[in-house]
Amino acid sequence: MSTSSRLISAFFTALPGLFFFLLFLLSSLLGREYWWGTYIVVLLVLLTTSLAAGFALPTVFQKLKWRYPWLWIFAQGLLGWGMALVVLGLLNATPLCVGQNNGDGNNNLGMCVFMTILSGMVYTPLYLGMLVLSAFAGHWVIRTYR
Repeated sequence: MSTSSRLISAFFTALPGLFFFLLFLLSSLLGREYWWGTYIVVLLVLLTTSLAAGFALPTVFQKLKWRYPWLWIFAQGLLGWGMALVVLGLLNATPLCVGQNNGDGNNNLGMCVFMTILSGMVYTPLYLGMLVLSAFAGHWVIRTYR
């Protein structure tokens, strides 16, 4: 597989994460909360994992006889999203969340775990929808480029 096809794959894999990252940066202009550092790290993990998987894994998928680029991009994006959720869970179990004053009192571990699960439930459908659109657009670009 050519390097340019792998770069295209990496771009379309990371595109939904880039949207979330830019949206987060724009919303953080309104003011920073205690959770800002956690989510910036999680979004950077999402972007870097998506870019790395999007560049490295297409050759592996071709060897496995996966012939459809949309499927590669979708699988790579799922890998990045899963890694980001794991990092979010780990970071929310640290003093970055536990013990922080949320305005109604201090967060405990249960509240931080609940917020991790809630974040996953709210943002996963949106991310997957964007990933599907990005995967089909990337498939079209890769097939047209060849």
